[in-house]
Amino acid sequence: MLTLPHAVSLTGVRAGIPLIICYTLISMWTVHLLNALYLEYKVKRVRNGEWFADDGKTKRKSSQYFEVMGGTCGKWLQWFTLALTVLNLMGNGTAQIVAGAANTYFINPVLTKRGWTLVWGALSLLMTLIPTFRDFRLLNVIAIAGTGFTAVYIWIECHYHGFTPGAANLAPYNIQSFFTGANVFLWAYGGHGVSFEIIDAMWAPSKYDLVYPLSYLFTFTIAAPHSMLVQLAFPTENLAQDNVYGVLPKNGWLVASVIIMLIHQIVAYALYVTPIFFMWEKLIGTHEKPNWIRLPSRLPVALVLWFIAIAFPFYGLINSIIGALTGSMVSFILPCFAYNLYYMTSKQRRLAAPKQPPRWTGGWGPVLVVNSLFVIYYFVFGFCIGGWASIKTLVDKIHVLGIFVDCYQCKK
Repeated sequence: MLTLPHAVSLTGVRAGIPLIICYTLISMWTVHLLNALYLEYKVKRVRNGEWFADDGKTKRKSSQYFEVMGGTCGKWLQWFTLALTVLNLMGNGTAQIVAGAANTYFINPVLTKRGWTLVWGALSLLMTLIPTFRDFRLLNVIAIAGTGFTAVYIWIECHYHGFTPGAANLAPYNIQSFFTGANVFLWAYGGHGVSFEIIDAMWAPSKYDLVYPLSYLFTFTIAAPHSMLVQLAFPTENLAQDNVYGVLPKNGWLVASVIIMLIHQIVAYALYVTPIFFMWEKLIGTHEKPNWIRLPSRLPVALVLWFIAIAFPFYGLINSIIGALTGSMVSFILPCFAYNLYYMTSKQRRLAAPKQPPRWTGGWGPVLVVNSLFVIYYFVFGFCIGGWASIKTLVDKIHVLGIFVDCYQCKK
């Protein structure tokens, strides 16, 4: 929500909104593919007696993205997916710390953004104490309410400010600018790195790909309209600030919005990094230990993310890099590639699939062809060209500003 308006300023409204719509729809599709692979993985593990603990009821351990890829397509894809997922989730977690610090600065500049990053990094350590995704349910409701309030507040603020003539016709300055903004859309509409942990937390995992599109109707409603409205109302300020709170005038409503969104961001941080905690626990052998051993063992991961947030406080650019290099892979390319790899070569697998292609797709043939086209598109325009644009922009920032910037994009 906070960096999408700036992304629209980089792509222009005429290109940005259609891209958001397309990426939303394709995101729903790739989640369906991941859900199908998860069910295949579960069937295999249940058949081999590896799914439940000795009591026959409790799940043995949390299923994760890289394990599902390995269980269906082979170990080589498992380790490739593991590396990508770790980078993706680390970037997402870091972005939440940076955003929390920036938001707090905009309502209370008693500390610089780096100072607030130290505070928010310390608060993020507390999130290591939440054991599983089922413990997030109430916090999630609170966080969602905060985003809804913020969206309505921004709509009203833009309406009262009025629109700037010609803002809708502003085009991206160059190819680098366009793809840097488009990468943020890849990041925003591709949170698939936490899909399997969320599926695991559901009482009916097979219905995840039905619930997900419904949740995205809400996500799209709070993300696309306000991004367009901010660009139309504050085009100059929006281009200069990668956090929407740096654009909007300060008043009581902004302060209330920031406070609510800070709750949202600390929950979002925990949602993004909990899968990394699980991976770390499995690596050092604490995943099945009692909570008093397991939860403190996560602290090294949280400390690393805290350090990265202090070193690279470029909020919108972090999201752009994540979207290009890992979001395109984890959320769009890998689901299509793995699904095709598993089902394309075996008619028996297609016949026995727990989740068949929806009727409206026309069957297996069209599905496999469309998946192949998505792989090519996102590899060329997301990973390759998008990766070049975001990395070049990062190098430019570091060349001018350096790292450990004290107060990036602070208002004078």
